[in-house]
Amino acid sequence: MKASTSRVPRRLPITAREQPLVVLVASPDAGRRGALVTALSTSPRFSDERDSIVEIADWEASQATTLRDGCVLFCDGALPEALLAGRESATAVVALGQAAGSPELDAVLPWPAPQAEVDTALHRLRELVWLRSRALGGAAAASRDKLARLNRIGTALSDIRQLDQLLQMVLTEARNILDADAGSIYIIERGAGASMSGRKVLGKAERKTRAVAVKRADLTKQLFSLRFAAAQNDSVTIPFEQIVFPANLESIAGYAAITGEAVVLDDVYELPPHAPFRFNRAVIDDKYGYRTRSMLTVPLRNTSDDIVGVVQLINKKRDPRRRLTSEDALEWITPFTPEDLELASSLGSQAGVAIENVRLMDAISNLFERFVIACVRAIEQRDPSTAGHSGRVDRITMGLADEVNRAQIGPFANVEFSDAEMTELHYAALLHDFGKIGVREHVLTKAEKLYPAQQQAIEFRAQLISLELRLRAAQQEGVLRAADEPEPRAIQALRDALQADLARLENDLAFVREHTRPVFLTDEKLARLQGIVDQPWQVNGRVLPLVTPEEFHSLKTRKGTLNDEERREIESHVEESWRFLKQIPWTDDLAHVPEIAGQHHEKMNGKGYPQGVPASETPLGSRLMAVADVFDSLTSSDRPYKPAIPLERALDILRAMAKDGELDPDVVNLFVETKVWGTLKLKLVRLADATAAQKAAH
Repeated sequence: MKASTSRVPRRLPITAREQPLVVLVASPDAGRRGALVTALSTSPRFSDERDSIVEIADWEASQATTLRDGCVLFCDGALPEALLAGRESATAVVALGQAAGSPELDAVLPWPAPQAEVDTALHRLRELVWLRSRALGGAAAASRDKLARLNRIGTALSDIRQLDQLLQMVLTEARNILDADAGSIYIIERGAGASMSGRKVLGKAERKTRAVAVKRADLTKQLFSLRFAAAQNDSVTIPFEQIVFPANLESIAGYAAITGEAVVLDDVYELPPHAPFRFNRAVIDDKYGYRTRSMLTVPLRNTSDDIVGVVQLINKKRDPRRRLTSEDALEWITPFTPEDLELASSLGSQAGVAIENVRLMDAISNLFERFVIACVRAIEQRDPSTAGHSGRVDRITMGLADEVNRAQIGPFANVEFSDAEMTELHYAALLHDFGKIGVREHVLTKAEKLYPAQQQAIEFRAQLISLELRLRAAQQEGVLRAADEPEPRAIQALRDALQADLARLENDLAFVREHTRPVFLTDEKLARLQGIVDQPWQVNGRVLPLVTPEEFHSLKTRKGTLNDEERREIESHVEESWRFLKQIPWTDDLAHVPEIAGQHHEKMNGKGYPQGVPASETPLGSRLMAVADVFDSLTSSDRPYKPAIPLERALDILRAMAKDGELDPDVVNLFVETKVWGTLKLKLVRLADATAAQKAAH
């Protein structure tokens, strides 16, 4: 089973601490009793410390002929009449293999009962028993429960780091505590009609609601908006859509936000005559056949008593389990009480602080992300030819991580990145080349095997050799012509020798020019290049080399443009990235960023760099990034030393590298099978559309 992520459920579950259970397993068949007891006792929803199981073979012979509070009966067979006498207590009854439809039953399980259905039933029955005990426990018990639950909510709110989850939690628990059928939350934003902010997160656009704290005095001087950010309704299904509207006194939520006052209404259809706000029944009631009656609207405040939003609870129900219908809604709706206002205000204070904390954390995260992106852009400006590489590697890496999370079969079926791990991988991918800031710029931007000054030196030496050859030939021809009887054949032989030398020089120079570019150097061509170096020109007693040993050291590079020393300097950027990133005081959830970024050039066979770490010690995130890095390097069209390699050939290269132990074969297979490049809509060259140069590129 995949590991859980950091997602938070929409409501706080009722655990065995709040509602312990006595589970009665009644069946005349010992085998069926034993099987069900095993399924219950091994369920993760069962607490060995707080829950208990009682086996019943014969109701008449047993003293447990009635159900007590906290009991759940799993009954195999007909329900005894004596049992029904105890149904006014907080209990639940489940039938095994019995047809549904009996009013006495709360659930029906098939037989044999799958473990997953037993787990789900146990969880739901615990909640049902808890709700019934709440409804039957009296005012004192309900008040104690509300206070205890309010404390639990405060603890839970401090653990949530995403605003949308926080708002859903606040709204769900506020409705649970106050028995409200529906509710909504509005978040304050600066400016009339403020738009939702969007930014790059986890390799894809994720929208964030930007909540702001607003001092009450500012609301009277500046324009602010309310974002309809969360809504729930137990009785009517209403499509939710976030909208933004100006905060003013005409709406109930706007009035609460501007004045900072709670608004308690027994019936929104009968507002006080001098109320500045109005209830717009056309939005929900008329459109969806709902009847809004009682309403409690409370502003959400932070620690500075600034308002960050408004929570609005609708229709307090006499029975929290009942679903309201248009026919009997008014019969089951009751006004909110002063106690409800006190509880809602307390929850509003907790929620306001939690929203403010999330807002500040989001602002800090956004600030850090923009700083990281600015750093990446600053590095890429040193090498404009690779601008955008880090962003593309980030997108491809995160796309691969998404596919890992979606995998249901294969080597990644039991692997899943949590939200925190995805964020960690995101920053590692963006910063994987940060160490290039320490690489000399002329090495970083080297487009050919020789630097421009070296190429100019070779051209100058070629001209000098040509001039010396011509000068020598002219001198020799002058001597021949000065003889008493010049020999025409000797003069012609001299001229032919000059033309042969000049042709050889031109051919050698053309060969050097061609292999100054990052073309692949075969053994034959390397031998010829070696011959050019080993046979310098001898002119008038002077040795004039066309190519020096230092230049030959770079020209003999088999592929690419970097000689051995320059390649080591470039490769050092990985270790420099690791050293730089280690100096940042990363939080616990981002602690592995240096390690992931610092190992994206390690190979599965342990022959990578900088540390030669084998596959077993390389983080999965680094292996994903390695494939993304190679793929982008192959297919990008902005590299000065090569054209873009067509997609089909790039995939063949990835497979070959995986076969040779350079890349993770499982990651390469996942990349090819899921066609991540298509999902991300990357601009790639296809083999059918490739130019001759692109087809020939290595």
